[in-house]
Amino acid sequence: MVNWEELPREILEFIARRLSIEDFLAFRGVCTSWRSTAAKETYDTKSKTPWLMIYADNQRAEFRSPTTGRIYPMQVPGSHVRTLSAPGWILASQGDREYHIFNPLSRVGIELPALTKLRRKSRLRVQLDGPKRLQCRHPRINRIALSSGPSSTRSYVVMIHIHQSLGPLGFAFHRSGEDAWTAVSPAIYLRRSTILQLIYYDGLFVALAANKQIMTFNKRNHLMESRLILGQNIFEGHPYLVEYSGSLLAAWTMWGEGNGPVKKIRVFKVDLEKGTEEEVMSLGNASLFLNGNSSFSVEFNAESCLLGVKRNHVYFIDNIDEKKKSYRMDNGEVETYFDATSCHDYAAAWFQPDFSAFL
Repeated sequence: MVNWEELPREILEFIARRLSIEDFLAFRGVCTSWRSTAAKETYDTKSKTPWLMIYADNQRAEFRSPTTGRIYPMQVPGSHVRTLSAPGWILASQGDREYHIFNPLSRVGIELPALTKLRRKSRLRVQLDGPKRLQCRHPRINRIALSSGPSSTRSYVVMIHIHQSLGPLGFAFHRSGEDAWTAVSPAIYLRRSTILQLIYYDGLFVALAANKQIMTFNKRNHLMESRLILGQNIFEGHPYLVEYSGSLLAAWTMWGEGNGPVKKIRVFKVDLEKGTEEEVMSLGNASLFLNGNSSFSVEFNAESCLLGVKRNHVYFIDNIDEKKKSYRMDNGEVETYFDATSCHDYAAAWFQPDFSAFL
């Protein structure tokens, strides 16, 4: 009988590097010898593997692993779900009143304060008139970003853009441990603008408005500051903000003729300090995953073993035909990755699971 614990270490390491993240975690649980060969560095690479999150119904979501094709159904505390910038976390809401940030793998949920619990600094020219206005206009969270995942720290900040039945209201933030939101003064000329993207990048909350203006949150003065106008030479398309290897990228999905399905994607590196943007022709060993609320990048190497996704690609949802697609940066080829027909834009999204609770 073979003693599996006595297999040569180099063979075990070879196997561990080529397993999917789910099988890698199971491999680590076999015995002490196998666990010692499944290095943390290998886990760190594999843990970035994106999954496809599909909201079903009755507070149930399905998570599909592109590496293995497996589908994992999970219960979520809400009728609507959206991915967040912090890996492993989603926003779950029950109507427009109850909001939670939730980790579907660890089952940890954190209730956010009601949107009616809003305070403001008297010195700010905030365009929100307080809780009464929020109550009568049916406020809801339009965009949301986290400074860090609650799994890794007890101190984090949640930034939101609030919308209501008559249009945009403004920004607010919530610090962990507090029981209310703090209103943020909007950037000049953006008091009623729709916000397309809100992310956390390089210690800053960065927002992109429908008029292509990028702004950042000044936490000292509690206000949004305008930084630059994006895509001066782009007239048709939808922009996404995403961090890649310490840089801020703007990825534009360019519509086809007559506002048809996406035919091209252009990617630009944005410099907030200089107020400039430079087109990126290749992503190298990385790929981008674009979502309506939060987007992210994944860098590949020889140990990634991401069989269901490819490097130097942009994965996105085409809002015209509601299909999940991929765009190949080197030749401009567009392929359908997943048919999300009849799904809302939040119902099918790329998601980065957090497996730290299983180590």
